[in-house]
Amino acid sequence: MQLSWDRESAPVWDADKQRIIGGAPEGAFVLPFREGDPLPGDWWAVRAGDEVVGYGRLDTTWGGDAEILLAVAPDRQQQGIGSHLLRRLEQEAAARGINYVHNRIREHDQRDVVHDWLVVRGFRGSVDGDLRKRVVTAADEEARTGAPVGPREPVPYDASDPADLGPGHEERGGYVSVEQHQY
Repeated sequence: MQLSWDRESAPVWDADKQRIIGGAPEGAFVLPFREGDPLPGDWWAVRAGDEVVGYGRLDTTWGGDAEILLAVAPDRQQQGIGSHLLRRLEQEAAARGINYVHNRIREHDQRDVVHDWLVVRGFRGSVDGDLRKRVVTAADEEARTGAPVGPREPVPYDASDPADLGPGHEERGGYVSVEQHQY
């Protein structure tokens, strides 16, 4: 199946978003939008031919992180569209120099399935549904190895790799441990 990745220049809530995002399990998304309402963040539509089959959103937050949203049409799930969406969102984040992408999984009847799907793809986090994944850019890899590299796929945080900036290295783009930063 050939999928296209189309950035929306002025994203608004529309019938396709209602069909796809609104078709998610009850409670999965907060949807306070009406037809034509402008949407925050950067949005992309995933198309199979002329049909919109998914959406991705990248919303830059504090500290060089970005929240992501992924939604696949209910009748098109388990066809690789979500994996395509996630890979493309991570590539967009890496191109912008974003350190981490994160996703909050809200309470709904498919929460465990979504959580496990993200964990298998390198996300880590707490059981409350907040998951993060380190985005590694080509510049990160060049700095680590000293050799020029082309674009590459983002990789998950690897605590055993001393070059991966984990907790305690926040000033250089490392992971901020929520447990270590409670007030």
